[in-house]
Amino acid sequence: MIVKGVIFDLDGTILNSFQQRVRAWRKAFETQGIFLQDSEIESLIGLPGMDLAKKFSNKPNLIEELEEQYFLEMLPQISIYEDYEETLAKLESIGIKSIIVTSSRRALVNRLNLGNVQVVTIDDVISGKPNTEAYLKASEILNVNIRNMIVVGDSINDMIPAKTLGIPAILITHGRNSGVTLYDFLIKDLSDLINCIKLL
Repeated sequence: MIVKGVIFDLDGTILNSFQQRVRAWRKAFETQGIFLQDSEIESLIGLPGMDLAKKFSNKPNLIEELEEQYFLEMLPQISIYEDYEETLAKLESIGIKSIIVTSSRRALVNRLNLGNVQVVTIDDVISGKPNTEAYLKASEILNVNIRNMIVVGDSINDMIPAKTLGIPAILITHGRNSGVTLYDFLIKDLSDLINCIKLL
């Protein structure tokens, strides 16, 4: 396979934000008297916010707004993984384009310093992950055939659209056991990606 483009997830893949995202959702639900265990939320991370909120509440708009508010308050605690910039630079040096596809809102993405990389947010599509629409839009933006792209993410909702499209799904763990078993390759850190691509 000739890899010409990489689709990266944001939360938990580029941003060290998984636990903060889970905590923000839990707090949002608790304001409405809905008390959930972290494990009930963790497997749903990566879904569009409205879809996740609808799983437990009949007020999804309110829950999503509250979650975003709590998550924004936690931004000072959140960092970009230190090997992110170096990995993107290495990909560029070998002629591979990068793009981020996230279920987060554009307003949040604009608060982050992600460098010179394009981002497809939930605001840019009709159906978010695990629908394939955002990945196909990313392919169009980069002007790279989807068959020449790979996906790097940390959740089942990143892997499903990749598998649906028949392109390599690379699960990144950052040392966390997500329980995800649907993937083609497994890497621990972003810096492992270059060697992984050589195996394709």
